[in-house]
Amino acid sequence: MVVQSLPLPPLSTIPSSTYPPSAYPSPSCFESSSLIYPALLIPARRTNEIQTTLKELVFKEAKRKRVYALEEGLDYTVKEVNGGYDPEKERKLVLARLGPADTFTEEDEVKVAQNDKVFQDPIIKSMIASSSQEEMSAEGTSPNGKPEIRPSYICLPASPYSLLSVDQVLRRIMPCHNDDSGEASNNNGNPLIEEIPSSFEVAGHVAHVNLREESLPYKYLIGKAILEKNNPKIRVVVNKIGNIENEFRTFPMEILAGDGLDIGLVEEMCAAQKVSDPNKIQIRVGPEHQSLMQVEVKEHGCRFKLDFAKVYWNSRLSGEHEYLVKQIVTSAHEELMATKKRHCIVADVMGGVGPFAVPLTSANASHYHKTPILCHANDLNPVSYHYLEANAKLNRCFSDRLVKHNLDGRAFIHKMNSDGVDASHFIMNLPAAAPEFLDAFRGWNFGSELSKKIPTIHVHCFGEKARGPKETSRVHTQVLQRCERALGCPGSLSEPEGRQKNKAQVRIVRDVGPRKNMFCVSFLLPVEVQQVEKLVLGRSNKRDRESEVEQTLPCSKRE
Repeated sequence: MVVQSLPLPPLSTIPSSTYPPSAYPSPSCFESSSLIYPALLIPARRTNEIQTTLKELVFKEAKRKRVYALEEGLDYTVKEVNGGYDPEKERKLVLARLGPADTFTEEDEVKVAQNDKVFQDPIIKSMIASSSQEEMSAEGTSPNGKPEIRPSYICLPASPYSLLSVDQVLRRIMPCHNDDSGEASNNNGNPLIEEIPSSFEVAGHVAHVNLREESLPYKYLIGKAILEKNNPKIRVVVNKIGNIENEFRTFPMEILAGDGLDIGLVEEMCAAQKVSDPNKIQIRVGPEHQSLMQVEVKEHGCRFKLDFAKVYWNSRLSGEHEYLVKQIVTSAHEELMATKKRHCIVADVMGGVGPFAVPLTSANASHYHKTPILCHANDLNPVSYHYLEANAKLNRCFSDRLVKHNLDGRAFIHKMNSDGVDASHFIMNLPAAAPEFLDAFRGWNFGSELSKKIPTIHVHCFGEKARGPKETSRVHTQVLQRCERALGCPGSLSEPEGRQKNKAQVRIVRDVGPRKNMFCVSFLLPVEVQQVEKLVLGRSNKRDRESEVEQTLPCSKRE
């Protein structure tokens, strides 16, 4: 649906080429007296049927009706009842507006609505044409001899600001293409935005966006829209300003709105001359924001405390956490029924704050007594390790079920093998680099032939998005070849025989970008790895490591 735009001053008139928070329009600016929408006159008895048929084309707005009774004085006069209107048996179905919304007079707006592009949709055209052709039959006409379905329009009061979504607010502020018509919805002379940045991730009271370069001049307006539309749940809005480049999977962030934003300083920077790069106008998240970044997240019956600025957490992986946990619990139950062992062992190589380890081992979990699982959870980040310990206590994960480690991923894998830990599953949730860590399985000791244990590996990684069904096989093969190269076992996963033998599967976890997907690759560890030369790990500087831990831990933990 197109909404009336609120053009801001052109960026060329802003000294810094970045709109300050004060440029955000007042709520009253979003509210007009009324808007004219295209509509269909339909028989009341067919309302549900027609709404279902046109579900992608009908008016959609929170807490707003889409079907209205005919009103005397608005839709008809008493004399017109005999001329084709039947207020008792007819209704108006409001349609989404696909054409431009900006007009100068009500008369112009009515004409625009009557000729809106929505009436050119093949489904609506067919529906109107069929009704017209059946005009002379008893089934296809209204009681007054008119076609049952006829194009019309309706005047509706505009939604108050309180009912507008983040997307609707930003579409009125930012110059963008209308999704359906391709026409510009805002004409303030600024470059058009290809994609309105209305989606965001939530972690506790923190909203996190990842803005494209084209949206940066509007970043403080975007932050304010998200904050105002999600009060009181959201206290602060942050934007990622760099890639995940360090070994702890964290990234630098700036504050766009809410607590921690020095509005006076931002206004001063935005008003400064000779500053044309929005990236140079930033309030970075730093040590002074430590308490603000500490959040609590609830996920599938578990509670997780974490420092959003210092550990890796992605709420969009909630479904993957639940899926893999259920898959492992089901597999563990089958294994324990067959072997009568005390428990099934799982090794979480890049465990973070415990999104897999905690639900697998919590005493609150429904499978706790029926399917006992012992999990060795590891993470290199000392802050993640600190919160893993805290979340274990918070969710009743006892030490006989959850063993915690603070090691490099490769060192942890070697330790599991050298200590004789017969893990049935290894989870490797480091999408950017997890496949390369598979080289730590080279030279794996499977034990004696009688007690040989072949673990299942679950590796998360990024890969190319297939552009069609025919490319899916090629993309999956590329992902499998990346894994087998690290293992040092060519063909063990990608070739048909190896794929079947080692039960290799590739599953899409989520859509990351226009050309990028996140995958989960699951397979039995190929026995051929035992013949590959074992990887020799370098020794880390223990003193430097202890210093690094001291600097990154929360103050309370240092004491």
